Amino acid sequence: MSVLQVELREGLLRDECTVTNIRKSLIPGIVIVSLDCQGSKVEFDVLKELLVVSEGGKTEYTLSREKPEYDEKKDFVAWGYVISKKNVEATPPKQKLIVSLWGYMVMIESSENINICFNLMDKVYFKLKHS
Repeated sequence: MSVLQVELREGLLRDECTVTNIRKSLIPGIVIVSLDCQGSKVEFDVLKELLVVSEGGKTEYTLSREKPEYDEKKDFVAWGYVISKKNVEATPPKQKLIVSLWGYMVMIESSENINICFNLMDKVYFKLKHS
């Protein structure tokens, strides 16, 4: 994977990550994935059968208003809506975006100004690159 700096602009957030944890959800067949990225931390739940990454592996996620290019046989892509934007009191201060992919949740937290990239209820695509 090439060296990628976090990409942050109107309608787009992209970052390179390490898969730090994959654990079972209380809901059968669902796993919760944690990513530690260059400019953010991501946690999301997904059907185990749709998982395209493995713990300890490298990956890249994209959150965008436009449908991203992807490998249909390898990458995970789903669309949903931005349902929450929050400022998190921490040192340093952080921002959190929450996206609902038709019930599956994606939470992105960063000390970068990620909340300016999207509006509430924006239709967005979440892509996770196969690792």
